[in-house]
Amino acid sequence: MTKKDKTADDPMGQVSEMMAQWQKMGLGAMNNMGAGWMEAMSDMGSEWLHFVSERVAKDVDFQHKLLHAKSPQDIQKIQSEFFQAAVDDYANETGKMVQLSRKVFEPDKDDG
Repeated sequence: MTKKDKTADDPMGQVSEMMAQWQKMGLGAMNNMGAGWMEAMSDMGSEWLHFVSERVAKDVDFQHKLLHAKSPQDIQKIQSEFFQAAVDDYANETGKMVQLSRKVFEPDKDDG
């Protein structure tokens, strides 16, 4: 029988262990980043996951449309629309991520 890891069922223990590992790797300064930094990073992660989930749904819809295409012209139209929408989506998401990254890397200007 194996010994159960004490942090396996304890999220706070996992975070504490992760922070200790960061410090060992020379990233101890991350502890001093503060709540604003953590919130900004969380916002970026949340935005990215939302974007990816939307793109996956659009990819599935694209495959569905291709399977039901009736002619080569339909396939060409479906592909063209899909790729144009993907380019637009990625361009828009890049802009959102740049805006969110400013909150991570620039001090809050409202705290004057």
